[in-house]
Amino acid sequence: MDLNVGVSCKKCGLEKTVKSGVVGGRQRFCCKGCGCNFRLGDNRSDEKIAAKKALCILWYAMGKGSYRMMGRILSVDHSLVYRWIRGFGKSLAEPKVPQDIKEIEFDEVAAFVGLKKTSFGCLKQLIALHEEQLPGFLADAIQKHLDGSPKS
Repeated sequence: MDLNVGVSCKKCGLEKTVKSGVVGGRQRFCCKGCGCNFRLGDNRSDEKIAAKKALCILWYAMGKGSYRMMGRILSVDHSLVYRWIRGFGKSLAEPKVPQDIKEIEFDEVAAFVGLKKTSFGCLKQLIALHEEQLPGFLADAIQKHLDGSPKS
């Protein structure tokens, strides 16, 4: 492959690039130094991408839509929206639980268990366990009966 002396890499600035196919009707290049793939005349700006990312994270935090909806509105792929939000979530610090908290209740789970007192899935009764998993931390679990309980 011929090295293109006149084209410098957008990431590292080296002029060791080779042609790497055509995407969207424009020539694509690959840098031999850092492996970055890019196109000349790519009009995406970092400011536009950062604004779209921030808007997606804000919408997600507010619970205002799905990844597909956000992608349609901003004209980006829904999987990219997912990666933006997941990357932001990984960058956050681990939440700290105060030592004085001894019990946490999940309302949706409690409501679900309250509605399903007699059967679930295969029509077998469920039992709820209330155990101490770690010193000071309680946990509730839902399990099927081990014995052959009658079907309702």
